[in-house]
Amino acid sequence: MFGRSRKFVTGLDVGAESVKAVVLRHTGDSVKLVGIALAEIDYPTANRSATDEDANGARIDAIKSVLKASGTDISPSSHVVTAVAGPGVSVKHVSFPKMSNPDLAESIGWEAKKHVPFGASEFVLDFQLLEREAGEEEDEMHVLLAAVEQRHIDSHVGLLCDAGVEPFTVDIVPLALMNELGVEGLVDDGAVASIEIGASTLSVSIYRSGGLLLVRSVRMPITTAAGSAAASGGEGESKKARRQWQMFVLREVQRSLAFYNSETGRRGIDKIYLSGGRALAEGVAERFTDALKVPTEILNPLKNLAGAKIDIESLLPQGPRFALAMSLARRK
Repeated sequence: MFGRSRKFVTGLDVGAESVKAVVLRHTGDSVKLVGIALAEIDYPTANRSATDEDANGARIDAIKSVLKASGTDISPSSHVVTAVAGPGVSVKHVSFPKMSNPDLAESIGWEAKKHVPFGASEFVLDFQLLEREAGEEEDEMHVLLAAVEQRHIDSHVGLLCDAGVEPFTVDIVPLALMNELGVEGLVDDGAVASIEIGASTLSVSIYRSGGLLLVRSVRMPITTAAGSAAASGGEGESKKARRQWQMFVLREVQRSLAFYNSETGRRGIDKIYLSGGRALAEGVAERFTDALKVPTEILNPLKNLAGAKIDIESLLPQGPRFALAMSLARRK
């Protein structure tokens, strides 16, 4: 969203529980995997607040570790692409009277203040003109408006700089994942939902071939976020915690789909793709299919990617955790 271009690109995903890095070498229209790594964040306490110095120290250690393990060059000329998500990010559809592109660019900054939910906070703005659907009014323009609070960007970039790396590009998570679905050939004339299930945040995005239709980000309640560790099938797994986690996620996805129907006037979606660490939960895709009556698959960006001297087979089970990092590394 905000950046430039190089031959080697590192996608860096800093999550609540782990940091992932993917390094791709871009040659023409092809890419080759040259580095990949994951580091769990070793928090000293249960407090993961962004203002907690010790917690930030644990994040910085994980970032340094994953960049070193992936072979990322962290010199000033390095091309590291990262992304932000959460309450500091707003993506909305806005309609304008038909006008020239220069006039749209000039007026959109003023109009954005009516639609961006950040009050008096400073924000960075970008927009994309969407394709008009058949039957829509020709005297209107539909625009995808993306805004990020400046302090949200500053906090994320500051953390990376403390780890010794200055990001070349800062993207927005749903737009990055849309790129991955497009590369994988998973977006056609129908509507598809990309659902990233993280440890502390649930992100729901709906796409068509014309672009992004809906973004909704939901924070997990503390009890659900803590209990969701059981969802990945680790030791001490609790059936009650798993049920609680799954019920919360499904309820929020159902709300997102209902909001999509009411906002766009369209009905239903054709496919759901799950990514993120919690997508590794046993049977989660089947549960989505049964509860939502929509075919659901796990998005694994590693399954069709060739790598030099990298054992992809051993990493395949963790593939959904790398979906965001992979999509960021695809940025030229």
